[in-house]
Amino acid sequence: MDPAPEFSVTRRRVGATVVVAPAGEIDLATVDAVKREIEGAGEHVVLDLREVTFIDSAGLRLVLECSRAVPDFAVVPGPREVRRVFDLVGLGERVPMLDAPPDG
Repeated sequence: MDPAPEFSVTRRRVGATVVVAPAGEIDLATVDAVKREIEGAGEHVVLDLREVTFIDSAGLRLVLECSRAVPDFAVVPGPREVRRVFDLVGLGERVPMLDAPPDG
């Protein structure tokens, strides 16, 4: 059996916006790490999912909760597999989507 893929999450500020960028799988085991980086990040947050390889219902629930709690929240949906999950559950219509995070 192959080992589980590595997971990491980074946070950086670009002007008034905080970009939270997880890498690997967002699931029940890793969602709290992403949540910790978003909590207290401020009113302008972009969740950059370009390096995410998988997202389950725990990750989708986090995105929905953040879209309600953070005044200016957007998602860079990332790879086709992740975009497909957003499309299947209709989350792409409820959460602002960006093609890329802000530069900086």
